[in-house]
Amino acid sequence: MDTDTPRAPALDELDLAIVHALQIQPRVPWVRVGKVLEVDAVTVARRWERLVGAGVAWVDGYLSPDHDEGVYAQVEIDMNGRLSEASIGLLARDPQVLSLKQTSGGRDLLAIVAAADLDGLARLSGERMSQLPGVRAVRSHVITAAPFEGASWRLRSLTRQQRGALAVERPALPDEPLRPLDRRIALALGADGRMPLTDLAESVGASAATVRRRLRVLTGTGRLSLRCALARPLTGFPVSVVYFGSVPAQHLDETVNALRTLPGLRMCSITAGAHNLMLDIWLPALSEVHTTEALLNSRLAHLDLRITERAVVLRTVKHVGRILDRRGHSVGSAPLNYWDS
Repeated sequence: MDTDTPRAPALDELDLAIVHALQIQPRVPWVRVGKVLEVDAVTVARRWERLVGAGVAWVDGYLSPDHDEGVYAQVEIDMNGRLSEASIGLLARDPQVLSLKQTSGGRDLLAIVAAADLDGLARLSGERMSQLPGVRAVRSHVITAAPFEGASWRLRSLTRQQRGALAVERPALPDEPLRPLDRRIALALGADGRMPLTDLAESVGASAATVRRRLRVLTGTGRLSLRCALARPLTGFPVSVVYFGSVPAQHLDETVNALRTLPGLRMCSITAGAHNLMLDIWLPALSEVHTTEALLNSRLAHLDLRITERAVVLRTVKHVGRILDRRGHSVGSAPLNYWDS
């Protein structure tokens, strides 16, 4: 799992501004970024290639769990504390595993997985994952909704005027079933979210005009999430914590709306299990683990929220289809592809 990557470059304000620009519009042309940042487009492109080459930043695409037609789940994996690196490597490269974390607490690994249906999820967790060397127990929590995910998270490097210049008004589009072409597009963008349109069209076997049209539909309906990621240690939020909570079902919507203002919230999953709310939150320091929990409990006490457990992420092995080393740098990709499994 520890593939060597180039030494990370020291990030300056321009680097962070470029990443922020791509968080707003992941496939924006370099000419437009350069105009907004008042630098040459060639300089912007060169800076980005340097960040990608060092594995500290990347753009990828995936089908949004809250809009996809598949079944998603948070899966707890117990190895009795004896982690098998071989098994972890197999899990990380499994196309049905979207994310994989090593955590403290009542499980060794926590994964987000996807399958075509509930039977496919049962086969994945009950047959494939449970049979890996070292695995002692597997517990699945089916995700019924994912109202907030990391693609919405932003750096704070650009001014309001710059953010406005990059924003795009997306027209409301009618939802429609996913097509096989849409899945091929998502898979290709999972490896490189900024793949040029002509290359993307060739990769998925369609015309550039058709791919451009499908991209517009997929992003406009929220079915396809494009995200620009920065290695977590470089974001100012080096600590990641998963909070397991419960809230009465009638208060779920109001709870989610209240959580949206939480600065470090990366993902909110509503699950059918012992905990019906799972929050992935990034924090600036370990000392804030309990202060954040206290804030949640006090702010949402009127909604009867109870944080029942918390787990510190010791290592992120895979993040939304991107395989990471122990520094949190990208060393490869294994995009989500449960439909061919």
